[in-house]
This record gives sequence, structure tokens and C-alpha cells, in this order.
Amino acid sequence: MTFQRKSNCSTEKKEKVLYYADRLHLSAGYLSTIIKRVSGKTAAEWIDDYVTLEAKALLKSTNLTIQQISDELNFPSQSFFGKYFKRITGLSPKEYREKN
Repeated sequence: MTFQRKSNCSTEKKEKVLYYADRLHLSAGYLSTIIKRVSGKTAAEWIDDYVTLEAKALLKSTNLTIQQISDELNFPSQSFFGKYFKRITGLSPKEYREKN
């Protein structure tokens, strides 16, 4: 199974590059290098894109609390999820939900 398929199957969980590299029997550095060469994005950027898409979908289409979404996506805390989401989108999860 390719990295893209594995990461698509795991969008509900925030995992590190090492998680996918282990499953593909590669080093994290090598996986990231190959993915970047092929797609122009690092493996971490792919993971961030998929996790952010899932977070946006959950914020838009469910009544789950931000804490529940954080838990669903396997973040260590709601605070960490909020900072992660804001770093990528420019909005807090609450702001994103209110605007969408």
C-alpha cells in the first residue's frame, strides 16, 4: 500500500511520519524525501493536509465539541489541537466553525 493510501486511511488520526514509514518499512527521512521529490510536499505536509481536511469536515458537519474532535483526531490535548489548527488555517477551531 502506498503512503498516500495509508495516510488517507488514517485521516481520522494525527500520526507522525514515522508511523507511516514503519508500515512501509522505510526510514522517516527517506519517506519524506521521496514524497517531496514526487509531489513537491513533504510527508508531514501531506499528513497535515489530510488531518486539517478531516478537522474542517468535523467542525462543519457535526455537533461534536472541539474537545471531542481533538480526541477523535488523536491530539494530546484540546489546546494542542487548537494551536495546530490555527497554525495551518489562520483560525481557531471555534472561529472556523462560526464562519462555516
